[in-house]
Amino acid sequence: MQSIYKMIIHYLYHPLLLTFLIPLSYLLVGTIYASQYTQHNFIRFFLLYSFIFINHLLGNFLFESTKTTLSFNHLPFIIFELINLSLIYYFSYTIHPLAGLLCFFYSLVIHSQLYLVRHGYSWLTLVVSSVFKGGILTYLSFYIQANFIPITLFYWSIPLILTLFLVELGKLQLNYAEITKHSDENKTNTIFLDAKRFNLIFLCLLVSIYLVSLIFFIPIFKKSTFIFLLTLPFAIKLIRSLFSKEETIPSKIKQRTLQLYSISFFIALSIILLIHVT
Repeated sequence: MQSIYKMIIHYLYHPLLLTFLIPLSYLLVGTIYASQYTQHNFIRFFLLYSFIFINHLLGNFLFESTKTTLSFNHLPFIIFELINLSLIYYFSYTIHPLAGLLCFFYSLVIHSQLYLVRHGYSWLTLVVSSVFKGGILTYLSFYIQANFIPITLFYWSIPLILTLFLVELGKLQLNYAEITKHSDENKTNTIFLDAKRFNLIFLCLLVSIYLVSLIFFIPIFKKSTFIFLLTLPFAIKLIRSLFSKEETIPSKIKQRTLQLYSISFFIALSIILLIHVT
């Protein structure tokens, strides 16, 4: 039994699996909710997934460039950027100009977030990034299928935005010293360097995610809302990982734990919606 558990953990924490699952998770809620209004357009879904996937890779590349000197003249980087622009063009002229504009701004956020953090705009970066990943991408995934956005989706995306804010906050704290090592001291934020203050903020935010989710979803989904409790093991593991004083836990493992929590939360809401629409 223990060997099976270790095998599952090994695969869940595999970086390649997470690379594919993270972009997919951003699309689940909007896509599943749209299924009650229209038949799925797989091509549009695949293209939006490709856009998010490529930007995820570009974001990873840009982050790695802060650690080592990477050339932006690499052929794969140039190809991904060209595909990225092509997809933005596709969404602008095939679906809606606003869809293309939102994709452009999402890509801009991915490309500029490290620059903004270095120049003292950490909180702005966190807010914008989480709104785009938890909110805008959810709306886009719904819109490309149904060609409209229901007001309820804006409310339902709030827990998703909070979840992504939590994840982005944790990732930033883990990498803050590395990102800002060449920045002016006046532009650094001590909260990310003060473990006690950060842990308190992080814990309060984690609790608020569940409170907001219960308040928003119990009146609509009734007992199905408690499917969110299935994410608690991931939340507990997340707390143990981030709050651990042991230096033996690598930063990459902590980041993957954050990402797994985010994925589990998106999947939980997707299951609730799937029950609701069927």
